[in-house]
Amino acid sequence: MALTRENIARSGLKLLNEVGLNGLTLRLIAADLGVKAPALYWHMKNKQELLDEMATQMYRDSVADRRPPASAGEWEGVAHGARALRRMMLAYRDGGKVFAGTYLGDTSLVGEHPLRRSIDAGLDAGRASRATFTVYCFVIGYVIEEQAVRPMPGEFDERYRESAGEAVLGDADARFEDGLAMVLSGARQWLETA
Repeated sequence: MALTRENIARSGLKLLNEVGLNGLTLRLIAADLGVKAPALYWHMKNKQELLDEMATQMYRDSVADRRPPASAGEWEGVAHGARALRRMMLAYRDGGKVFAGTYLGDTSLVGEHPLRRSIDAGLDAGRASRATFTVYCFVIGYVIEEQAVRPMPGEFDERYRESAGEAVLGDADARFEDGLAMVLSGARQWLETA
């Protein structure tokens, strides 16, 4: 197998579920791929570049899931994208941390602005981008906190049992939907007051 950025990223994602972000190293990936660590540095300069490529691969693999139904309105499309982004990150241990603050190396994955019709009808594009970026930040932050308590489906960090209340220990899906509704409502209201 030829060593590529994609198979290095895929190995990293596989190992992420086994060892978590703190245990993931280029040396471990090299061993998984059956090469010496220096061979990876030809493709990835450092761990941050690896994380950028892993996040790009996560995003690339979820493109079909992120596409809203054709019948969805703009804000339903934003909500659909938020849910898909959460599912994408939850598929990997520390997926939220990997995705947060990384640079997507394939800009073709970003696609059209979810509020394009409103922008074309006169909505300020900068404000629309700030509103949708706020939704994006909510999702990433929520997933990071969710994965602190539940690193993978079926796992639970017992340290939280004593100190956390229902807000942390309750139904994560319901809490996400409540938070998403609040953020979307606030974003829409903010855009309407412009």
